[in-house]
Amino acid sequence: MTLLTLFALFGDDFRLWFAVKDADSYFFAILTVSFILFFFEIMINSGVQDDFKYSFFFWLDIIATVSLLPDIEFIVLGFEALLGMKPSSAAVDAIPGNLAVVAGADDKLTKVIKSLRLIRLIRIIKLYKYLVKSNSAADEAKMRE
Repeated sequence: MTLLTLFALFGDDFRLWFAVKDADSYFFAILTVSFILFFFEIMINSGVQDDFKYSFFFWLDIIATVSLLPDIEFIVLGFEALLGMKPSSAAVDAIPGNLAVVAGADDKLTKVIKSLRLIRLIRIIKLYKYLVKSNSAADEAKMRE
């Protein structure tokens, strides 16, 4: 799940920076699988951990998981078609050589969403450290006996 979290954080940026247009469908497929696995992780944690359901971290995970949806192109196109909007890929006039002006609000929203995903990664790292610490404590207890 750590690798999927890293991919959810940086995968779309790598797609835009380094990948060719033909590879987009693979990136979107991995993001879709990530969304599904994160959803199941939330469901499993809700059933297993008593204090997780409706806690702060529950809502944080929900928001981080839902924030993956705008990165998946076919989902965005589906919402636009459902709402009767013009598809965003057809609405953009790209002129080679001209710099694009990014709206400040969109840029800030993207940063907030990525921050929520980063918090999820930090939680996974803390859980890993806790498990390693508890395993070493159990090993020390066995050695003392």
